Amino acid sequence: MAYQKVSLKKKSGAPGGLNSRIILIPYDDIATFPPRGEEDVLVTGDITLKAQATAIGMYATSSSISRPDNQEGEEDEEGYIQTLAFTHPGNYLEIEEFKQKWLGRPFIAITDECGDGRGTLVHGWKCNPIYFTLENQRNNEANKSTFNFAQRRRGIFVAGFYTGATPALAPEATGSGAGGL
Repeated sequence: MAYQKVSLKKKSGAPGGLNSRIILIPYDDIATFPPRGEEDVLVTGDITLKAQATAIGMYATSSSISRPDNQEGEEDEEGYIQTLAFTHPGNYLEIEEFKQKWLGRPFIAITDECGDGRGTLVHGWKCNPIYFTLENQRNNEANKSTFNFAQRRRGIFVAGFYTGATPALAPEATGSGAGGL
């Protein structure tokens, strides 16, 4: 769909609520991406997974979720770095296994605003996924992990408004989930 010029009226810049479930799709498990043209922000169609593959649902502290697309680059080299950051509480077996298994591996992520159904974003894209770096806090103030996802190189796309289906999710962890230091 080609870009259509429109006049833009004032809208509220106040943040809306964000769904605390982040969908992380291992990039190597993706069978097909929906088509997306150079000017397309609206992504229509489904991200489909390979047979038997599932996405990972991860809880994020809602107030910690940040999803900016940062523009960078010199003249004639401008592009975007899509980013996603959030905290996850606790220190327990399943979250530590996730960190160990997936650090340095590529993902596509889906996040969702609460309420209007129009704020579902897809972060990362074909040939330019997102990767996470990690910060842990384990002290008398908090026991949490901060996941910082970002593309490793700039690209032509901002995060897309995703209208496709949510991929099937892996089953929930059966451990306590409340583990301590």
